[in-house]
Amino acid sequence: MHDKPNEICRLDCDFHTHTGFSDDCDIPPEKMLESAYAKGIKTLAVTDHYDPGYPDPEFPFTIDFETYQKRLQKLKEKYQVRMEILTGLEVGIMDGQFEAANKIVNAFPYDFIIGSFHCYRGKDLYTYDYSNADGPAMLEDFYTWMYDCLKEFDNYDILGHFSILDRYIGKLYDYAPVEEIIDEILKLLIQRGKGIEINTSSFKYGTGTWLPRESILKRYRQLGGEILTFGSDAHDPQYYQYHFNDAVELAKSLGYRYYCKFRERKPEFIAL
Repeated sequence: MHDKPNEICRLDCDFHTHTGFSDDCDIPPEKMLESAYAKGIKTLAVTDHYDPGYPDPEFPFTIDFETYQKRLQKLKEKYQVRMEILTGLEVGIMDGQFEAANKIVNAFPYDFIIGSFHCYRGKDLYTYDYSNADGPAMLEDFYTWMYDCLKEFDNYDILGHFSILDRYIGKLYDYAPVEEIIDEILKLLIQRGKGIEINTSSFKYGTGTWLPRESILKRYRQLGGEILTFGSDAHDPQYYQYHFNDAVELAKSLGYRYYCKFRERKPEFIAL
């Protein structure tokens, strides 16, 4: 299960990408977009990070929004004949920060909002010390906390890299004990018209798993979920559309017939 080197991507889009406006990306937007165009991408969602309350002062994950919006608009106009640029944000979801997130999301007519969890009860997942963690207990508490947050905050279009804990915790634990709470999350997403993505970023970290893992993708579809996007989570041009052909085959095998493109926060269904 690996896209072949230089294999042409069957999709002409990527709906989860970053530029130098994100604290963890050093590449200017102009270079990222020019590389996307050179790769043959026809629709690119720029979804830079905004994580209100992020606990690492070296990476606050906030943006000069006035500059960001003006720059995106100029780039959108520059590429309008060659490539569609969708203006977006990846908003970090964390209890105590819902008002701040809503204020920023509502302040600009974005095309697409990804809601993601990068923190866990006030601690960031990237630097969290997992060495002494009780993995199964942490999984149960993480998804319970996620559910509680999502009941309160719904100003997003798709939930990003659902099982992100798999990327960092160091082991792919059995999810049978947390299937019930994950079902509740998925039902909530479907009830509120929210989607999920197939995020391929874990492959560059060598974990070899989809985000979310296959069982969650399958269950979302079984419960009636249809809103699906594909995102590389690229912070470097080399990872645009990473493993997308594999991702398309996975989606089809799980019963998905469409993927979605968002304009003005509304999904357009496109046949796979």
